[in-house]
Amino acid sequence: MNPQRIWIVSVCAVLLLLGNATAKTLFFDDFEGNAELEWPDMPTLSVEKDPDNADNSVLVFDTTNDNNNVDALFLEGFEDLTDYTMRAKFNIVGETANFAAFGLIVRAELATKYMLVEPAHKRLCCGDPRENVLNVFERGEAWPIVAQADINVDLNEWHELSVTVEDKKLTISLDGKQIAEYGKVPYPKGGFGIREWQSKTLIDDVEIFDKGGSSLAVAPHDKLTVTWGLLKSAQ
Repeated sequence: MNPQRIWIVSVCAVLLLLGNATAKTLFFDDFEGNAELEWPDMPTLSVEKDPDNADNSVLVFDTTNDNNNVDALFLEGFEDLTDYTMRAKFNIVGETANFAAFGLIVRAELATKYMLVEPAHKRLCCGDPRENVLNVFERGEAWPIVAQADINVDLNEWHELSVTVEDKKLTISLDGKQIAEYGKVPYPKGGFGIREWQSKTLIDDVEIFDKGGSSLAVAPHDKLTVTWGLLKSAQ
């Protein structure tokens, strides 16, 4: 096995260039039972009905009682991506004493080299007294915070997070409003993922699209056949 890919286990990603060749969406999952999409079988992750909307299914990522299993997922097969946007809806519904955070990962060069954009409610740790904050981490040898924004994210509220990376610039929007940016991204290319740390979040409509635009109306044959990879103990 290639040493650079040993951080992914049991993964497969095949980009199917089918259907409309001009489609902008690179990946999309609304968790409504698309048989082509496979999610890992692990105790912290499940696809369930939205407790507030029985007609909608969501991904439930719960690490409130588990510090040993996966807290981050990466999708293999997109390591050569450069400029793109990752967007997802999220609803933090459970917190621990110090944390309630959900993050989007972009430019994932390795399991220990990526950019993490993490909105958090009640992040009472690390010398930060704020209960609502968005942190941008430049994950490498350590976890330096390279950009921040004050936000209003409470429990049991749906929000939409969008992260665009173009060249060395990272731009973050929350609920359609740009709230932060960072202009010194060190990783020239890399894939994407999601991260959950000591909290419980409902996730929906995960989408990755190129900088030219987006279309949420993606037909099933335009989607990807994928299996998410697992990363254990990514702290």
